[in-house]
Amino acid sequence: CPQTLWFSRLHVASRAAMASFQKGLVTAGRRLWHVKAMTTTTVEAVNPHVALPWYPEQIAAERKNIINFAVAATSAGCTPSIPPQGYLATEHQMWGTVYERVSSIAQEHACQEYIKALQDGAAYRSHAIPDVADFSERLEKLTGWKLAAVTGSLSALDFFAKLAVGHMPCTMYIRPHTKFAFTEDPDCVHELLGHVPALFIPSWSRLYHAFGATARRLVVEGRVNSEAMSQLQLMYFAVVEKGLVWEKNDVKAIGASVISGSNELLHCMAHPEKHLPLNVENVLKYGSTDEDGYMDYFFVGNSVDGMADFVVSWMENL
Repeated sequence: CPQTLWFSRLHVASRAAMASFQKGLVTAGRRLWHVKAMTTTTVEAVNPHVALPWYPEQIAAERKNIINFAVAATSAGCTPSIPPQGYLATEHQMWGTVYERVSSIAQEHACQEYIKALQDGAAYRSHAIPDVADFSERLEKLTGWKLAAVTGSLSALDFFAKLAVGHMPCTMYIRPHTKFAFTEDPDCVHELLGHVPALFIPSWSRLYHAFGATARRLVVEGRVNSEAMSQLQLMYFAVVEKGLVWEKNDVKAIGASVISGSNELLHCMAHPEKHLPLNVENVLKYGSTDEDGYMDYFFVGNSVDGMADFVVSWMENL
């Protein structure tokens, strides 16, 4: 079988490379622990006592190709058959390390709605990447949504099309250890720790669906390349990916990307001068869809439900 032979060759290459690179656990001072984003010249402090799995970019890139090949033949709500026998132990270890970091920083800097949704809604096990079929069944039962395994960043139209039918796109590969606290390439950490918990917040579940439904309406109306479609993408990034919200007298995070990219969250909270009130004028003037680094500005809503309702109302008139 050509497919089996292709997988076997890649697996042999991966095992050989892993044997060369894997040196156990990497600690501060021995390997790359402090992570610097492309747009910054300083690095936020991290816990020097926490060990980091050795999962270098060469191995991560090879595994991404293997995993994406399996994902390409997988239907929504189904678990990809990742050769040779599912995720590697090191990949599960990366998940556990990043999960602990994201969830611990979220305790201080994310809003209470997100924290509750992560703990009681998603309720992940910290030691293993969730099985798509098992988790998707639970997700659909509680929220009406399904996980849809995808091979990487989708076009805006493809992404919105999945939201319109209640499918949350989810990449299956995981970041290398050199990018454990921030990556420009959305991985399963971004999807599962960033986006999925929001689906357990009723107002945000409606918000996600509204983005998909609005994009579908614009397509039907022949406005695929319109200013309205560009504005929709800007608003999506400003709110769903990078959104902040007032909680009593403090600013907290609700956006998927800023929470799952924990170094960006620390950066964001350390620079309140980059916080702008969430309104249409600010988003259209200062918003961005750039995924390569930290955002220049972050937009702050008055409440989790209020900002969702505000954006849904805006979309109805777009």
